Amino acid sequence: MRTTGLTLAALLAMPLLGAVQEPVKIEGGLISGTPGWGWGVREYLGIPFAAPPVGDLRWRPPQQVAPWQGVRAADRFSPACIQRAQNPNSGSWNRGLIHTSEDCLYLNVWTPASSASERLPVLVWIYGGGGVSGSTAEPIYDGNAIAKQGVVVVSMNYRVNVFGWFAHPELTKESPHHAAGNYGSLDQLAGIQWVKNNIAQFGGDASKVTIWGESGGSRSVNFLAASPLLKGLARGAIAESHTTFGRMLTLAEAEANGVKFANAIGKSSLAALRAASAGELLEASIKTPQGLNGAIVDGWFLPQDLYTTYAQGKQNDIALITGATNDEGGNIGASAPGGGGRGAATPDSLATYTAWAKQAFGDKADTLLRLYPARDDAQAKQAYHDVYRDINFAGHRTWAKLQSTTGKAPAWIYLFSHVPPHPEGNGNNPRAPVGAVHFSEVIYVFNNLRMKDYPWTDLDRKVADTLATYWTNFARTGNPNGAGLNNWPVYNPKDEFWLNIGDTVRLERFNSAGVDFIAGIYEELRRAR
Repeated sequence: MRTTGLTLAALLAMPLLGAVQEPVKIEGGLISGTPGWGWGVREYLGIPFAAPPVGDLRWRPPQQVAPWQGVRAADRFSPACIQRAQNPNSGSWNRGLIHTSEDCLYLNVWTPASSASERLPVLVWIYGGGGVSGSTAEPIYDGNAIAKQGVVVVSMNYRVNVFGWFAHPELTKESPHHAAGNYGSLDQLAGIQWVKNNIAQFGGDASKVTIWGESGGSRSVNFLAASPLLKGLARGAIAESHTTFGRMLTLAEAEANGVKFANAIGKSSLAALRAASAGELLEASIKTPQGLNGAIVDGWFLPQDLYTTYAQGKQNDIALITGATNDEGGNIGASAPGGGGRGAATPDSLATYTAWAKQAFGDKADTLLRLYPARDDAQAKQAYHDVYRDINFAGHRTWAKLQSTTGKAPAWIYLFSHVPPHPEGNGNNPRAPVGAVHFSEVIYVFNNLRMKDYPWTDLDRKVADTLATYWTNFARTGNPNGAGLNNWPVYNPKDEFWLNIGDTVRLERFNSAGVDFIAGIYEELRRAR
């Protein structure tokens, strides 16, 4: 076989057509990537950004990555952080999980840059999963299509469930910050710090970083934006479908939960807990959950709860896009902010709607029924839908209102109402058409309409292009508006609108009085406990 006489090292050092020069030098060593399916995009998958959090590093903040020799091929996703196995046919978009492991702190980069000197804006994606699951390898999170719009896309794994959020008095004692429990958030922070230190090598601009997430990832963005540890690492935030402005666990409460968990599995010391198998801890956390799904007020990552932080203007003053889908609950029954009514059948008549309101809201039911009125069965179904939508939306409005009141950076609010073409199915099919449900917008934002069993239309493609363009404009300029798009005004507490991104894009006034009522209940609960 004929050869050119070039060595492997020489080949690797040659510049790639339309790509950053390889090998790329980053913290830890040299890496090479592979061509993405998106024309002009190169992808780097499974880049270690911290040491494996195993053994004595279990339940410690992420540590510096161990260096490697030679050129590491960044050509495949890493295992997801350890979590419960899921049915590959479950989830909103037929999501499945690759292998899981405690050794999971890896990230991915998609870049359209033709050289390292381009300085493109950066979108850092944080996946959802309720704080107990999730993976960067889910197909709809592929960054090729959105990177083609002129941004560098980064996604990182982070510890979840008992490995990400466990607190214990011994952990607090060994911490130089006298803190424990927020390891998942600290992993995310370490990934964002890695971006600041290394993204220029991929043609990204570390001064134009936007953190971005959905569901549990949106809540993670909420935590990060309030943390003093994010200072200087991001200039914008995009949060889709989840916030935390209610009552939060304190360090003492989380420690008590940790002790209860440890005692339940017969592990009386931190050493015994670290010696336990990952499988044993995971199974125990599934059987006896103790709030192991999100950040706590630990005095370091979060000195105060999020509402207090924003009310006092102590947040990171960064631009914000926040909002939710029109049918967040789909066919799942709603509950009141305090938990009342959960598990009840979805109201399908005026009588059942009224009964649900009284059960869920107690002595506040009359106020609710006045704000979300109904005179017949059809109106009752719509009123219930609107209550559920606004229960979720209230947190997003609270965030935008507080940021607009105590900060200088602007905020924009959206509602996503376009209904995806879910394949037809019977009532037992989790993918049956139920509306613009929770998670529906994600595949459009990534512009990844590539699933063959969905009958995508030109309208779907138009919605995807619109949503992805708003998001990438925001990453590029700090403002989602641009040529060819409907104008999206900055949120104004005195004149409240959302941009409804549906089959058409239109500006609508939302039910401010109803959202005020729901937000007021959350505030009462926050103050009462």
